[in-house]
Amino acid sequence: MRPFLLVISITLPIVPFIILLGMGDALLGLFLIAVLLIVGLLGILTNNLHYESWLSLILTSIISLVSQGYIPYVFHIALAQITNKALYNGSIVLPEYSLIISYFYKSYMKYTREFGKKGFDEVEYNKELNALITWTTALITAALVVSLALYYLITKITYTVLDPFTALLLLAITYIIIHRYIMSKVRSS
Repeated sequence: MRPFLLVISITLPIVPFIILLGMGDALLGLFLIAVLLIVGLLGILTNNLHYESWLSLILTSIISLVSQGYIPYVFHIALAQITNKALYNGSIVLPEYSLIISYFYKSYMKYTREFGKKGFDEVEYNKELNALITWTTALITAALVVSLALYYLITKITYTVLDPFTALLLLAITYIIIHRYIMSKVRSS
């Protein structure tokens, strides 16, 4: 399970910038991908994978805010030309998902180290940790799918009164509510 968590934690934060590459902003996209990969590799060495996810989340939000809406309208310049706003704004959930997975990885490593020091059977605690991570990852993925489906419906229905940014906020709120509910159930059991 550790390799899966590691790969997801490193690759998902760069997806919004791969989408940015597809929209024609190659220089900005490649630069940010390189920076994120360097931060991710440093995170592997220091067991702090969440830094890449946080940086990606912040940069994706800044690019989204500075490239659409009133800021480019007032200043007549945009940081990036986002041609498919719904796709790019929706991709912000991937760094959020990666952030959760990176904290799972950090917890997994912490518990592995602690259980090893206490003399527990390595096969047994790895099996139990894998089961826990698999179960919580499945629940978090279900929350992600539900929130993405709501976001897609809101952005694609032509008779809606919601703009894509409001839909993005609803997506984030839905995701956070479902995530917190699931995590509280996991902690109580």
